[in-house]
Amino acid sequence: MTKIQIKQSGLTLNDIEKKLKKVLNAMPSVIGQTAVNHFQENITKRQGVPSSGSLQRFKNRVFENSRGRGKGILNDTGNLVDSIKIISRSQNSVNVGIRASEIPYAELHQQGGKIPVTDKMRKFFWAKYYQHASPVGRTRGKRSASISQEADFWKAMALKRKNSIITIPKRQFMDATLDLEKAILRTIKTEMNQFI
Repeated sequence: MTKIQIKQSGLTLNDIEKKLKKVLNAMPSVIGQTAVNHFQENITKRQGVPSSGSLQRFKNRVFENSRGRGKGILNDTGNLVDSIKIISRSQNSVNVGIRASEIPYAELHQQGGKIPVTDKMRKFFWAKYYQHASPVGRTRGKRSASISQEADFWKAMALKRKNSIITIPKRQFMDATLDLEKAILRTIKTEMNQFI
């Protein structure tokens, strides 16, 4: 058992009790923010979820487009990262997550799944194909290799039949892992050390 020595001289027991209550009252928010930061780093820095001392990396994209090149798998626009928040907080608990109404595709990435190709999606794929197959990207009558590869990808997507299935692999970025637990314990220790 660890002994705690209180270094606050000149404080009454009531003062110490009030200070401790203040620290404990703030603890759910502090722990929640630690979890938010951890989940965001799973996307932005780690590109996977730490598990049992090793990093379970996200499955790579089928095609790396020019906009997403050099960025993380789930960090193309940053909307998913920004949407991870403290959803609710009480005196003794905190819920961290993403509101499905804000980012409807978050659950699909978290759990993985299959989506049917719609006419609207096919129109989008054709628009992307024409964008990347345009003469702007040509050099002396030939498309550059990366423009051609990107245009070919969008054309293949556009040619998919309506209601054919696109499989989105599971890229679980929010999970209660041992690393998250360690980060939370470090945060609690830091907060309590500030009190003591």
